[in-house]
Amino acid sequence: MSSAIPAVTGRNLKAIVTVGLLTAALAGCGSADGVAGKIIAGGQEPIEISPDTFGPPVPCPPLQLKSNTFLITKHVRGKDNDPQGLLYQATIEDWANTCTQEPDGSRRVKIGLSGDVTTGPAWKGGEVVLPIRVAIMPGGSDAKPLSSELLKVPVTLGAGAPSETWTLIENKFVIPAGASVKIVFGFDEGRRR
Repeated sequence: MSSAIPAVTGRNLKAIVTVGLLTAALAGCGSADGVAGKIIAGGQEPIEISPDTFGPPVPCPPLQLKSNTFLITKHVRGKDNDPQGLLYQATIEDWANTCTQEPDGSRRVKIGLSGDVTTGPAWKGGEVVLPIRVAIMPGGSDAKPLSSELLKVPVTLGAGAPSETWTLIENKFVIPAGASVKIVFGFDEGRRR
């Protein structure tokens, strides 16, 4: 015996339900009271967006870690070669930068640096201040820096504490319009006594 109504299979049922849901959703698009209208309008006035938002990224100068400046080790005075005299060691491990265009054509550079400080057997607890030098260097091997800043990063560590991650984010560096430079950074302990 054949039926005038075709059998509804699982596949046909899924297609019917999908078409029905799409029809219901689209029916609400035409009115402000519909679901889609509420999502699009959000109940607010239109937001004005700056054309710079969709502009090309501002090119940033390369970041370069100065040779042999990624590590600081601090020992108890007179025990420089004794592992038991190690107070702490600090490293620079990651870095990044991003740039924005200033109205006068210069570029403002935001620099991010991070690393770890690990305590040694002689550490009694307290604060470590990490000295980091950031220099804006023009092209040429013997050129003097356009600017050079010594930044200090405080890190507090308890006695016997595991390593602590430190982070520095600074956006005060400005590169003149049209200048070809690189940014050199690293730990700067100054002159050792």
